[in-house]
Amino acid sequence: MEKRSVTIIDIAKFLGLSKSTVSRALKNHPDISNETKEAVKKIAKELNYIKNTTASSLRYKKSNLIGLIVPEISYFFFPSVIDGIEYVVHNKGYNLLILQSNEMYEREVENIDILISNNVEGILASVSRTTKTIDHFKHLTDINLPLVLFDRIVNEINADIVLVDDIDGAYNAVKHLLEAGKKRIAICTGNLNLLISRNRLFGYKKVLTDSGIDIDESMIIAAETSEDAEKKFSELLKMNPSPDGIFAISDLTMAGVMKAIYKSRKRIPEDIAVIGFCEEQYRTMYHPTLTAIDPMGFEIGKVAAELLFEQIQQNSNNLPPLEPRTVYLKGELIKGESA
Repeated sequence: MEKRSVTIIDIAKFLGLSKSTVSRALKNHPDISNETKEAVKKIAKELNYIKNTTASSLRYKKSNLIGLIVPEISYFFFPSVIDGIEYVVHNKGYNLLILQSNEMYEREVENIDILISNNVEGILASVSRTTKTIDHFKHLTDINLPLVLFDRIVNEINADIVLVDDIDGAYNAVKHLLEAGKKRIAICTGNLNLLISRNRLFGYKKVLTDSGIDIDESMIIAAETSEDAEKKFSELLKMNPSPDGIFAISDLTMAGVMKAIYKSRKRIPEDIAVIGFCEEQYRTMYHPTLTAIDPMGFEIGKVAAELLFEQIQQNSNNLPPLEPRTVYLKGELIKGESA
């Protein structure tokens, strides 16, 4: 016999509170004390309470809705991913509900609740840079709601994952600079809390080590905004000797790096060669055009959505969950005029 879903009434009885108090606590009503809110949310989490719907309906009721959580829709990379996801979702006759975390852990948790409440049949997500605990994602696997993580991921969860091969891409990018005769190659990473940043930094260090070049920690900078990248790289360009090559790991960091180079009046690629992970529309907007590793945004979105629908089909057929899969896509080096 299928277990009944937990309701607000169950939580109220468990804590000895009224139904209205529990309801207001879950909505963060200002009239409810923080102590009561914390108690209610703790028990709700422990009992696997799901707002406005039931766990069984999530598994068996079709909504034809797919949920998507991205850090920022305006980031250069994510529109391409959304295009790839939407291509698959539309062809399957589904609709896409897109939410932003705005790089905030709290918003990401809230987004999960919103998608569950809207009875989505599966969720695709790229993790915010401030996310350090992943209970909200583990909850999805606990209730057997299909989940695929892409680009920014966490390893401590049983979910499908889709990535561009960051280590291989970074290795090939820096190798290209070395083959162009560059010796003092800098890197501008993103937030090192993100696996994508750590992997691309690892690829950078690995190719230098393999080439017999000592790693100079002063050549490594991390930036979370284009303004931060511009400021930090401007300081690096004042060094003597200054970098003769730069690898920017994203469109976001590249924007700041290029501003710093333009302001320094250094010539590209004569004084400094530039390479990065950049989407086509942004590679060609700079002068000179950028040499870059293709971050495979559209392809990542397409593959992630296809994996999600395989999970949904598995659920529809009342079959056991699929074993978690990790898919790595190889990003091609596209030659421009900057390196």
